[in-house]
Amino acid sequence: MQFDWMVQCYPGVGVHRDAPLLEDLDRETTMAGVDAVEAAGLEGLWAPDHFMLGPKHQEYEVWTLLSALAERTDDMELGPLVGSVTYRNPALLAKMATTVDILSEGNLRLGLGAGWHDEEHRAYDFDYPDIEQRIEMLDETIRVVKAMFTEDEPTFHGDHYHIEDAYNEPKPVQDPHPPIVVGGAGPKLLRVAARHADEWNVEISGRARGPPIEFKAEKFDEYLEEAGRDPADVERSWLAHVLVREDEDELQRLCDDIFPLPWGEEDDIDENLSNAQEAREKGDFLIGTPAEVIEGIESIRELGFERLQLMFLDFPDTRGIELFGDEVRPALQ
Repeated sequence: MQFDWMVQCYPGVGVHRDAPLLEDLDRETTMAGVDAVEAAGLEGLWAPDHFMLGPKHQEYEVWTLLSALAERTDDMELGPLVGSVTYRNPALLAKMATTVDILSEGNLRLGLGAGWHDEEHRAYDFDYPDIEQRIEMLDETIRVVKAMFTEDEPTFHGDHYHIEDAYNEPKPVQDPHPPIVVGGAGPKLLRVAARHADEWNVEISGRARGPPIEFKAEKFDEYLEEAGRDPADVERSWLAHVLVREDEDELQRLCDDIFPLPWGEEDDIDENLSNAQEAREKGDFLIGTPAEVIEGIESIRELGFERLQLMFLDFPDTRGIELFGDEVRPALQ
């Protein structure tokens, strides 16, 4: 089983609940986290694609950050989780992704999704079409980037995007191209993933919304078979919050500091997770001793998910990262 770090970029108790104990973004803290997860044996780094999310509106631009991470680490995989197709022309995106794949010596995984957060789009003057159109844009974006990754004279004419001899040289290091990761869990988005994805990612709101995740995983297998693909050929990944401590009293003290946390679907935050038990039940948070966290991950693995992107609730403290590397990861290899 592979474990990666979702680089935690939203300081404070914000919409994505990912770093409630982080006060502000700064280079030293971010790079200390990168160094800690690499030392703990985690194998990948992922970063969100937003500009002003969270209570303090602090955020890194994802592709600039990924370029820095490519130079910071030796052989860790990295990518956006997930890149919004509404923010970049797909031809430019393909060139950016190719550059990061080359700079990282073939370690990029290209995460893509249909985008959300209308407030951010308005603030930055990006169009925010309805979800049907955004899913169409996602489908075409993947077709464009694959063409630019693999064709000598890439040309594509669709309903939303057009390129003509859009040269992309040199090509990515990975053959035939960096793996495509599609994030989301709605039925139309799952069909796009079934057509194109090398990996399907499901994050918190995608699991919480609509039918249970077991049903969505079964439907994804059906869509893959309809597309003429073997479900075993597509990897599955799961974005999770984790808080691990050996000492129960210390764990409770941390929970007292962290909870309550805002909870809801994406930008519709209308309730709180009041304690660790609610976080486990509503958000699949992995909270407990190493043995308890291992048990929670094993239940995720039983659903077919073999890759986890983790957000450590105690960050910027790195003790949870270190304990995960020492006690949890080895038990699940």
